[in-house]
Amino acid sequence: MIIRQFQSQDAQAVSDLIRTTIRISNQKDYPEEHIKALAAEQSPEHVLERAGWTHFYVAEEEGRIIGCGAIGPYWGREDESSLFMIFVHPEKQGEGIGRALVKTLERDEYALRARRIEIPASVTGLPFYQKMGYSFKNGVDAPDEERLYRLEKYRIPEDRQKMLDLILARRSYRGRYKADRVPREHLKAILEAGLAAPSGCNKQTTSLIAVDDPALLANIKAAIDPPVAQTAPAMICVLTQRIFAYRDRCFAVQDYAAAIENMLLAIEALGYQSCWYEGHITDADRIGDKIAHILHVPEDYELVCILPVGIAEEEARAPKKKLFAERAWLNGFPEG
Repeated sequence: MIIRQFQSQDAQAVSDLIRTTIRISNQKDYPEEHIKALAAEQSPEHVLERAGWTHFYVAEEEGRIIGCGAIGPYWGREDESSLFMIFVHPEKQGEGIGRALVKTLERDEYALRARRIEIPASVTGLPFYQKMGYSFKNGVDAPDEERLYRLEKYRIPEDRQKMLDLILARRSYRGRYKADRVPREHLKAILEAGLAAPSGCNKQTTSLIAVDDPALLANIKAAIDPPVAQTAPAMICVLTQRIFAYRDRCFAVQDYAAAIENMLLAIEALGYQSCWYEGHITDADRIGDKIAHILHVPEDYELVCILPVGIAEEEARAPKKKLFAERAWLNGFPEG
């Protein structure tokens, strides 16, 4: 089976396919007169007209068209699209052809540019589309005057999905690093990502120092006991100031935490690895103070964290996480 773009000479075969599918597959869900009216609409001319303003695809097996589907703009909108005319011959249903057609449509440029995709679903097709991730539009779970359910799916644009994939893929790395230097341009990009983080009342309590000088790095690493990140070719030191946002409220911890997460993601995006070392740095032996002294940090700043930066020599291991349903819910904490 192949899925290809519709050609004008396919119009009669597609019309026959749709009419056959409506008469056989939909007869148990709609009265006879409605079936006849629906089938009558699906002429070759109607198929050609729909193909004229959509991207129309057909599933073909040994030269025979066994499925079809189309995607086009939703009322001319650039960021919304709609699926149309998805049919699979009754003899071939249950073989994954419908799923393959929908997946093909969802990879089409009309789908990739859309934040929302809508589909008018028959009573017969409703369970299938729900399995494909479509839900009732605006929560309305009843058919409309055309006896169709209006379903929709909000999709994540490809560039945004890459960002989410990056977040999900990030790992804390505590292994050895390769000796390859980290270019200054990359270090600057990481620092800029950290400084772009939100700050309570815009007090900007977080400051950063990137270190790539080998002698300076050696002094810093010598101050860390027990040793960590000894092979990292670069390091970012996170500084904070206790500045009150209003009254007696200070959000310095929240500020530098947001900055650190931004930098960890930037480090991952640039192909490096890192780990958030804070407890080890701010413990009773005050390693952070020793590093701050090496870097000539003024006394009104506190060095609270180090982030090693480099290319991993080993694979970062994924920690065991609790299931989504154990830690995240909608509209309230689960009862019982």
